[in-house]
Parts: sequence; structure tokens; C-alpha cells
Amino acid sequence: MASLRLINRLIIRGFISLSLLLVFFNEFIVYYINQTTWKQIYCKYDNCTRILFVADPQLIGNSYEKGFWSPISRYDADRYLKKTFERTLDFTQPHIICFLGDLLDEGSIANQQDFESYVKRFNRIYNTNTNIKRIHVPGDNDIGGEDGEYISNSNVRRFEESFQSEDLFDYENMLRFFKINRMMLDFSNPDREHNAQRLRVGISHAPILIGGGPLLRSVLSELDPHVIFSGHWHESRIFIHPSTHVVNFYESTVRHFDLRSLKEKEHQYLEIMVPTASYRMGKMKMGLGYAVLENYQLSYTVLWLPNRFIYLFLYLFWLLLSICGFIVFRMMTRCPFRVAKRQLLYNRTLNMS
Repeated sequence: MASLRLINRLIIRGFISLSLLLVFFNEFIVYYINQTTWKQIYCKYDNCTRILFVADPQLIGNSYEKGFWSPISRYDADRYLKKTFERTLDFTQPHIICFLGDLLDEGSIANQQDFESYVKRFNRIYNTNTNIKRIHVPGDNDIGGEDGEYISNSNVRRFEESFQSEDLFDYENMLRFFKINRMMLDFSNPDREHNAQRLRVGISHAPILIGGGPLLRSVLSELDPHVIFSGHWHESRIFIHPSTHVVNFYESTVRHFDLRSLKEKEHQYLEIMVPTASYRMGKMKMGLGYAVLENYQLSYTVLWLPNRFIYLFLYLFWLLLSICGFIVFRMMTRCPFRVAKRQLLYNRTLNMS
């Protein structure tokens, strides 16, 4: 019996040790392993500008997801966004961060109290120092507009007030960022006289170079952008207009573009779609975009993130395995204990007789 108790203690301690090791791997080690796949882009000149792109984080709200697990879902999704953002922030040391819309999942339907709580959560997750410039563009989940949904002025106004949304954004007299809103068929009012000597960057939630239409014609003729960055599809793609050339970009590599030559010599426009930053969007691959601009040379890569669902399933598998192992262990240990107990009672009976 003493040996069985010792085995029991060893098994329990082994189970606890393996469980802690699994938690340590899933919550810490996996992020270090994942970061080894990221490609660093080194600046060659002093006028280098590093930009980090965050697309479609879609913070989980209170209305669409209800149940006893909802607080856990919100906590885990927020924690994932915060951990991955902090790592990419430390890795890139960006001058500018562009949030490409759908910052919130229920921004367009939330009442004022819920909206303010979502904004506070967003700011806690994406907390940066004041030296980093930030650009926020609204998505259809932030203000409405998907599939012809009505966009209210109050939704637009509270997004602009909460996220300090400026129509035009200049950086170091070298770059000019234009916000393009496909849902409202609108974009920043250009200033042709001051645009000519700047590298012009379009920032949009929904893709612009796909689908054509009057908005595309107006953007190309009035803004004449060197490059456009967008999100919305939760995919990583590169578009070239008007060649209709589309590239699915899922490699851990760095792509290089000569923006001046692309536009002035080849008369083509470039759009880069940034994948979603959230593991809740049903995609196998999620990541943040990282670009470096210097002298009309663009270098771009995606900082791919670990698939959180895989490691959540590991927890579930370990839980089921532990339950089955416990049942089998109890079944195997109960019989020897019963036999030993009966033998002890039998011996006592013989001694008394």
C-alpha cells in the first residue's frame, strides 16, 4: 500500500508539472519561437520611416457573443492582441502606426456607454508612447456601411472624436497620408500644390484597386497615390492596377518596390492588403504589416502571428487526456487497495479466532 501511495504522489506531481509546462509553452515560449520567423528591415538612410499596420482587430463586444464563456473569450482575445502588438512594437520600433479599420466588432451598433468601454479596452491593448504617430481609419464595424448599411453622422462623429481621426496626415514633410472611406465613397480633400513633392500614401479599410467604379477613378486622378494600404478581407495580398495582377503574400519574406518607377515609368498603382491581427476572424494566418519607406523605396513584410486556436485545442486535448487518464488510474488502483484491505480483515479475523 505504501508503494501505491508513492506511485499516486508521483503521478499527481508529474501531471501538475506537465500541465505547468504546457501553460508556459502556450503562453510564453510559442511567442518567442514565432518571432524567429520575422524578417527585420534595416534602414539605409537617415530619412527612413518605419510603419506598422494593424488591420481588423475587431475587439469582441457584448451583444453578438453571449454566454458563460463570453468574459473568457473577450479576455483571451484581448490578451492575444496585446501580447502580439507589444512584441511587434518592440521588434519594429515604428515612427507611425496605421490602424486600418474594424477596430471594434460592434462599434456601429453599440450604445454610448458600451462604445466608451470598447474604446478604453482598445487603448489599453494598443498603448504606445506619445512619440509614435497614430492614424485610425474607420471600418464598417466601427461606423456601419457594410452591404449598404446606413452610416449615421453620430457614428462617424464619435469615432473621429474617440480616435482623433485627422483627414490629412503629414510626416516630416516627406510623406502625406490620405484617408479613403469606401463605405462613404469619400476621401481626404487633396491639396495639389503641396502634394507634388511628397510621397503619397493612401490608407483605407476596404480595398480600392479592386472593383473599379467612380471612387477608384477619383482616387487615382485626384490623389495619385504611390501606394495604398488596406484591410477588410482579413487576407494578405498585393494588387497591381491596371494589370489586375493579384499576389497572395503569405511568405515570411521581404518584398521591395520602387514606387517612383512603378507609377511614373510603368504607370501602375500598388495596393497592399494587410491580414487581420485577430485569431477570431476564422483565418489560419494572421499578422501585422511592417513597411519601411525611404527615398521612394518601399520594403514590406508581414509579421506572422501564432494561431491561438491551435494552442487552445492543445489545452482541450490535455484536459480530455487528463480526465481519461484519471479514470483509468483510479480503476487500476482501486482493485489492489480492495484486495489488500480484504486480506488485512481476513488476517485480523484469524488472529482473533
